[in-house]
Amino acid sequence: MKKILIAAVLAVLLVSVGAAGCIGSEPIVGDWLVSGTEIPVVFHDDGTGTLTLYLFGVISTVPLAWEKVEEKTYKITGTSALFNAGTYTVSADGKSLVEVSTGLTVFVKKA
Repeated sequence: MKKILIAAVLAVLLVSVGAAGCIGSEPIVGDWLVSGTEIPVVFHDDGTGTLTLYLFGVISTVPLAWEKVEEKTYKITGTSALFNAGTYTVSADGKSLVEVSTGLTVFVKKA
C-alpha cells in the first residue's frame, strides 16, 4: 500500500513540474521565420534571440533582445541595421508576430 501511495505522489509531482514549465512560457518564445522567407529567428525565454542570415555563403547571426510590454505585445531590438526594431504583437492564433506601427506580419511561427 505504501508503494502505491509513494508512486501516486511522485506521479503528481512529475505532472506538476511539467505543467509549471508550460504555464510560464511567453508566446514569443520559440522558432520563427521572417515572413515570406526561410530566414530563421529564435526567441529564447531569457529575453534574447537571434536572426540568422546566409549571404553569399557567409553566415551572419544578429543578436536580438525582447521584453514584454503588455499581454502578447513585445518590444524587440537588434544590434544590426538589418533588423527593424520595434513593437510587435503575437496574433490571436499565436502563429505570427505583427509589427504594431505598420500592421504587417513580420515573423511566422515555424511549424
